[in-house]
Amino acid sequence: MTIQVRYPNEVYEKKEKNTQKSWDNLENIKLDDWQSLASVDLTISENTPAPIYVKKFNFNIPSDAAIENIQIEHDYHREQSQDPIEIEAPIIKISANGEYLEQKSHLDAGIFPTERNLVFEGEDLSANDINGEDFKVEIIFPENTKVNSGTLYLDFIRLKVQYETKRYLLTSGETSQYFPHEKNPLEKAIGDTFKYTLSFRNVNGISNDKQKVELNLPDGIEIEKYYYKASKVNKLDEVDDFIEAKDEFDDKNLIWYPSVRGKGVSRIRFIFKCTKPGLKKLFAFNENTEITPNFYVNIHSENFEAKEDKYEETMNKWSSELEDDEEFVALNQNLAIKTNNISMEFEMAQEKVDNLKEYVIKGLKRELKPKTNFKALTDVSFTINKGERVGIIGFNGAGKSTVLKILSGVLKPTEGELDIQGKIAPLLELGAGFDHNYSGRENIFLNGAILGYSKEFLESKYDEIVEFSELGEFIDTPIKNYSSGMNAKLGFSIATIVEPDILILDEILSVGDVRFQKKSGDKLKEMMGSGTTVLLVSHSTAKIRELCNRVIWLDKGKVVMDGDTDYVCDAYIEAAEKASEDEKMNLEFS
Repeated sequence: MTIQVRYPNEVYEKKEKNTQKSWDNLENIKLDDWQSLASVDLTISENTPAPIYVKKFNFNIPSDAAIENIQIEHDYHREQSQDPIEIEAPIIKISANGEYLEQKSHLDAGIFPTERNLVFEGEDLSANDINGEDFKVEIIFPENTKVNSGTLYLDFIRLKVQYETKRYLLTSGETSQYFPHEKNPLEKAIGDTFKYTLSFRNVNGISNDKQKVELNLPDGIEIEKYYYKASKVNKLDEVDDFIEAKDEFDDKNLIWYPSVRGKGVSRIRFIFKCTKPGLKKLFAFNENTEITPNFYVNIHSENFEAKEDKYEETMNKWSSELEDDEEFVALNQNLAIKTNNISMEFEMAQEKVDNLKEYVIKGLKRELKPKTNFKALTDVSFTINKGERVGIIGFNGAGKSTVLKILSGVLKPTEGELDIQGKIAPLLELGAGFDHNYSGRENIFLNGAILGYSKEFLESKYDEIVEFSELGEFIDTPIKNYSSGMNAKLGFSIATIVEPDILILDEILSVGDVRFQKKSGDKLKEMMGSGTTVLLVSHSTAKIRELCNRVIWLDKGKVVMDGDTDYVCDAYIEAAEKASEDEKMNLEFS
């Protein structure tokens, strides 16, 4: 299940008769706040607040998603007085493509802010209905039933849409944003290869019977290889046991038998070779889930050069594929990082002392409480070989950033052994070593020296750093006058001027403006593709799935799981259901 939460980008009122009163500050109701953000003054019983229209939520729900429900969360209340106005709950309408769904809100207007939650079932709505420009919410308040005057407040409105996407059988689900279709097919030449992935989630409950997925393979496309991907499959509903099953593929009849028998997902990836020109259409069929979306490949004559394709950019190699990659296998035999029972302990004060004078006085009176020890990491051990792309995940306070700081040399562990082979480029806090009174030019040499670059090297790379940072004439301006984005651009440009053996990233994948984010992302992918070992901490499991072929899950300073990306991420997301709100704050699970 996936949830998208949105606030409106457009709010307005529609006055239909003279007795309806106008609202003030309607543009503010998109904010989540208990203050009086929008209000209307009612004076006599004939006064009725004008209907409010709320739209432009900018939902981007996948077109094949099944909508479970729409939750409209809102707050309206009266002012606090001895004899306030009296007004019943409003009617809430959802309008999508000319069709209306209508409900009455649950509570009349009280005198205290109360978040109200109205749920509309989504079975009659499609993703395109909700994503469309015509989708809006209408709030129709009744009239004030007392002669008393007073104010009615509307504090906020937000929408939550719950949906399931690609629930059963799908093709290349991890790249659905760039899925090749008839008007934008994958462009290939005879002799080229491409990847095509099928995923299957069991929908019939626990069963020992094999599912059967038939693959359509048009003339002009041949199977070169196929791979299975390890995933958390076959979990039963009420016990912790697993049904033993393996994936099978009948390459003569082009039938895949997924291993999943209970909860979980099976995946198979094909490496196809193009042999004849023409537009080809691929799909797969299962009697329970029917047909997958059509996948189009346009095959041209030999030596055809197609432009870069976003679909292929996002298709990372699976662990099973890497076993056949001779270059990776040769590289992966060499050690990059090894930690052996690493522990990290910090001293923590039990009380806050605001100034030195207070500290001295309490010390003389022996009123200072002794410091306590906090163990951020406990016996953390793992080995990473060269060329691996490893994600580190965990709830807030798990010790993720502490691990990266130890590997980067920022912190020294209190216990354990560390072995690092190769030059490290840590991208933890961009520009952390900047002196804000110095210019950008001076900080290139200062920050570069902190990262271990020689003056001669920095002089040879100076023009390249300035060009990539896009700072131009501002390079001689003191960086205290830079925006945070300009600081990040300069820090990123200095840190990535060389291709290190080991690249360590801590949530710095959103550097600068959108255009520079694309540029910096391409730079990181280029570094990853050159055999650089990568460690990435990210709050987003989607980003981890996109970039990593292995994941280490930390919890309360200990390694919980270490293995295949999807297997570990799936288990982590399942555990998130029982985690506290503080542990999950600002984390993204998908």
